[in-house]
Amino acid sequence: MPDRERTEIERAIARAFQPRRRLTRRAFFRQAARGGAYAAGALSLPSILAACGIGPAASSTPKPLPSSPAGTLIWANWPAYIDIDEDTGEYPTIAKFTDETGIQVTYSEDVNDNEEFFGKIQPDLAAGNPTTYDLIVLTDWMIERMIRLGYLEALDKSKLASFEESVQDLYKDPWYDPGNTYSLAWQSGITGIGYNKKLVADLRPDNPTITKFDDLLDPVFKGQVGMFSEMRDTMSLCLLSMGKKPEDATNEDAKAAQEKLLEAANRQQFQGFYGNDYYDLLAGENLALTIAWSGDVSQMKLYDNPDVEFVIPDDGGMLWVDNMAIPKNAAHPLDAHMMMDFWYRLENAVPLTEYVGYFSPVKGVAEQVAADAETARADDPEWADALEVISETAFPSEADLAKVHNYKRLTEDDEKVWNDLFNEVVQG
Repeated sequence: MPDRERTEIERAIARAFQPRRRLTRRAFFRQAARGGAYAAGALSLPSILAACGIGPAASSTPKPLPSSPAGTLIWANWPAYIDIDEDTGEYPTIAKFTDETGIQVTYSEDVNDNEEFFGKIQPDLAAGNPTTYDLIVLTDWMIERMIRLGYLEALDKSKLASFEESVQDLYKDPWYDPGNTYSLAWQSGITGIGYNKKLVADLRPDNPTITKFDDLLDPVFKGQVGMFSEMRDTMSLCLLSMGKKPEDATNEDAKAAQEKLLEAANRQQFQGFYGNDYYDLLAGENLALTIAWSGDVSQMKLYDNPDVEFVIPDDGGMLWVDNMAIPKNAAHPLDAHMMMDFWYRLENAVPLTEYVGYFSPVKGVAEQVAADAETARADDPEWADALEVISETAFPSEADLAKVHNYKRLTEDDEKVWNDLFNEVVQG
């Protein structure tokens, strides 16, 4: 990504407490120079923030919207999660939206971590006050929590014609928001395993193929393995390796998964529990294998290390979905609806996918990216190559989707139990 007005060091400091996968995304831009990925990751804030306060009652009935847009939109998203012009630092697709609608957009990379951002806006939401934002992007399980607490506005589907026409079936009626009543998918990806095929072959020459979660626990890789500091990802993959579906797992199942992880941690199997800093370690050959996010590995393979590969374990992987939503009592709800619908037009969804490299919820994006690659082959082979690498992880096959699972719908009490169990593993 272009630094815009900050150096890589400043970016790393600013993201010191960001444990989620999105923070390592890089731009798939033309003439991209290979360089260091964003560094530094840490455990997220305690999930007990979720229990602070009681919000207003949830309503599935949309409020009446203004008759015309206010001309202003304040949007919080994750870092490096939108297309950008590296020469100017501007967001070309947002500029297109402004040209079409007249709405001025204040776009910020304020969502550094689901829990951290929730803690920032929760006091106002619990008090029934508006937050700073008209539009936010958060992960599926956090969306489910905010719905439960009554913190999101119900959507007026009459203002979302592009969504209704263009959304892929995978993103309709999701587990965390039945009927897409409060949220629309932004982008998504898969949690699986990233590995350096050269290092793995050196350490385990008789079986150099990584196929399952238990490969992470093979003693031959002692000290060369990365785990995630994100509890839901690490615990869920471990549960799958034990034949348990995460979405159906009990607290007793979570305890069994903890014991399996703790046994490996106690014999120093893991080099560490990482957030976004796993990217540098895997790309720099300081990890042989690690839990990883799909889009990160395609970017890494293209710009940093051609020896890395991504695999969905035979045991199964996790499908995560980041979503656009409108906080309760947002000041400019019609403007937010217009922006949400704008991204479900194919001509706007394609440049986003070609930039961030994750799954698009919009029909036709895969076909258009393939067409763009074919068109670029003669005149810009570097860009064509980049688009082909993007396609390796940005467009899951039916076989891939058959292997992925949803996260457990945790109550606040259950979440505390699972976090306490996982923290014991991380602390050793």
